[in-house]
Amino acid sequence: MSTIEYVRVASSEHFIYSAETDRPWKPETILELLEQAYQEFEKRMGAGLDTVIEVEDRICESNNLGARAELNKQVHSAQEYTIAVKFICEFPQNYGHAVQERDLAYHFFVHELFHCWIGGRTSNDHEQIVEAITQYITDRTLVHLGWSTTDLLIRERVNWRRIANTTTAPHTTIAKYKLLFDQMHTDDPEKLLAFCRDLAICFRQQRSRKETDISFVLQRYLETGLEKEQKCQ
Repeated sequence: MSTIEYVRVASSEHFIYSAETDRPWKPETILELLEQAYQEFEKRMGAGLDTVIEVEDRICESNNLGARAELNKQVHSAQEYTIAVKFICEFPQNYGHAVQERDLAYHFFVHELFHCWIGGRTSNDHEQIVEAITQYITDRTLVHLGWSTTDLLIRERVNWRRIANTTTAPHTTIAKYKLLFDQMHTDDPEKLLAFCRDLAICFRQQRSRKETDISFVLQRYLETGLEKEQKCQ
């Protein structure tokens, strides 16, 4: 495997950012975005991972853009030590000049950070619910912190409704849950935040497991929504 050469490297309190190519955004911009999001998540859901997070901005083919997180863990007795956390975000060579491209890039960076609080791999095939709440909270956080305009949420609602009615699983399932979370936020924002906090507690308590059991949290907050979703599948 060839070693990637990074042309831009910068660091902050919680992150090291490395870019494989020049981007429309500066490394300091991504670090500021991540630090602000880190503080917001920590304020709302408790302490984050006690480690410096590596963020790699790589080049990909035009149809392969995306992001993923890698958490390497060392488990000893009842205690667990996270020894490495890495986000890999991949964008085409000249990506990010258009506003919607920039919004999606910012979403990918903050999205992977949010997974450090609520995890990703769950038991009982609940990953789509975790993915839906991660996408939803990420967009709200970007708007709240001023990194995206409220137009982002308006565009996303239209997109969710379209996908929920015209697309097949898993995309339609994720869209339906994002609509559910949006309604929860409208009805009771504190309840939605409490849901996220309890997911974060589950993840912290079960970090030694490959998969996190979030069934109790889902029954507590989403039982009615889950029943409706199961009937629609």
